Amino acid sequence: MSAKASTESGALLGRQHHELGAMATLAGGSAAIALSCGGAAKTYDHTEPNEDAAFFFRGPGGWLLAVADGHHGATGSEAVINYIATHLADDWTGSRSLGFDTESWQQCAEGILFDCGRAVLRRAAESGVRPAPTTLSLALIRPSESALAWICMGDSHLFRSGPKGIDDLGWASLEREDRYFLGYEAASRQGMASRSVSGYRDLENTEALVLATDGLSEIGIGVPNPSQAVADALKSSKNAAADQSALETVKHLGETTMETHVKNRAGDNIALAVLDLRPGPS
Repeated sequence: MSAKASTESGALLGRQHHELGAMATLAGGSAAIALSCGGAAKTYDHTEPNEDAAFFFRGPGGWLLAVADGHHGATGSEAVINYIATHLADDWTGSRSLGFDTESWQQCAEGILFDCGRAVLRRAAESGVRPAPTTLSLALIRPSESALAWICMGDSHLFRSGPKGIDDLGWASLEREDRYFLGYEAASRQGMASRSVSGYRDLENTEALVLATDGLSEIGIGVPNPSQAVADALKSSKNAAADQSALETVKHLGETTMETHVKNRAGDNIALAVLDLRPGPS
């Protein structure tokens, strides 16, 4: 990956984190990510112990965050995160204005999803394994343009916190039972629009963004009310210093999720990414 694991950027990959009950974190100022194998063993068929991944990157123009949840292996989530790190991060968080609007972002999102899907297929071919279709939740924040943009495919989440509460901007917001993943040979660029959620809006009074894979929310495994769990995690960190609040938020949310896995005697991988834009205590 071109994005180096530092205070400005970092990635956590499932193949490197297999210990139940443990949680790895990386933080840089207003952003932080976390990854865990889960609080309890998986009770469903799976290929690898941890198939999730998380990523953050800060550039002069803003932040890029992503989480991915692979199926049938960790290569899918890793391929998508690698594509984002090497092809998007520097450009999208650079000082140059990107000039997106709602329509152009939608068109861009379809192309990015298609390219990410092809990256999943290439990684599988290179590794000599079957493809590992993956979810993706991605958020781009550019304060100088007061822009918040996002792309979501699959059942991972993207929560926005504002003065009126928590909103899930991802696939769950459509209240549809179907879900789709990146990494199928038959997928087309045009077909991405109806199988994903993307949006572009004014950053306005956004206080924080929280991205999470479905280890947070899976019925019978994760927390019963994901939005409330996010609100509680943000509340727990509201008095932290501005450069510590994102890290405190991912730790609280990750620990709460793993405790729920233990209570349910069923676990799942959990990847988290947080950007906290609150000013911090005075």
